[in-house]
Amino acid sequence: MTSTIKVSKSALFEMVMAAFEAYAVKHDGKKIVSIETYAELWGKINKQHPFMCSIEHVSVDTSAKKERGGVTPNGLSLEIKKDIASVFGEGYQHIGSFHTHPWLKDEECVPNVLGDMLLVENANSIRKYNLFNFSNADHACEVGNPMITIAKKEYSVALVMTIHATDKSNDVKDGRIESNLFEFSLGNIKLWLKAQVFEHKLTSTLTDEDKKSLDIYRLTKHKSFNLKAFTQPIPIETNLECAFLEDFGYYLKGFGRLTINSANSEYRNTSSAEKRWFA
Repeated sequence: MTSTIKVSKSALFEMVMAAFEAYAVKHDGKKIVSIETYAELWGKINKQHPFMCSIEHVSVDTSAKKERGGVTPNGLSLEIKKDIASVFGEGYQHIGSFHTHPWLKDEECVPNVLGDMLLVENANSIRKYNLFNFSNADHACEVGNPMITIAKKEYSVALVMTIHATDKSNDVKDGRIESNLFEFSLGNIKLWLKAQVFEHKLTSTLTDEDKKSLDIYRLTKHKSFNLKAFTQPIPIETNLECAFLEDFGYYLKGFGRLTINSANSEYRNTSSAEKRWFA
């Protein structure tokens, strides 16, 4: 059974805005740029199978603790936001979470279970090491945390946006990469949007295929993994739909250029930086 996550143009707009701000703008009290950010997702959820939801709204968690290699949301924030959403009614159901993976040029990464330390040299490194995927820590956050119940089955939904500044603009590989993954470009900034639905199943009922799926994001290698837990979040086949990305609504649009390192960034806007013929 294939699940479907639809992302509206408005929701994508809000996610891209949040990702850029956390990546390029130095926040109060921080000596670094390029930090992660976190948000909650809201919209509509079908009441029958197969699982389908439409993400219409994104609320950035300004109270989250944001760092270079991780972000920790504030539980009270979601509690309050759920009550606010209930006042607005239909179309404002809580769907799941969104966070970002910022990567700088020549930043170290550990993309495999062997713990090999490698460098992010360019966008090809992100593709080669699958750095647009959820980490095992991201997957671990779903354990014991189902958000949606449909016909006695429990689910959770997560989106991650990876962002990386390249030396030059290159949109050759833009488009759908997998059923739940898009790559797209704004100027010299490469972005990847990945979506995943997790079905929370009783550990005692897991099939061999379910257990294999637990390692799609290397969950079993995470320090907190416990196969004896009551339930496990199984990644299920997910289709990401976003008309703006599918129809290349951003293609051939002029955009600025970002120069960035771990401590500082410089942005030149479209009028001063864009030299491509079509802009």
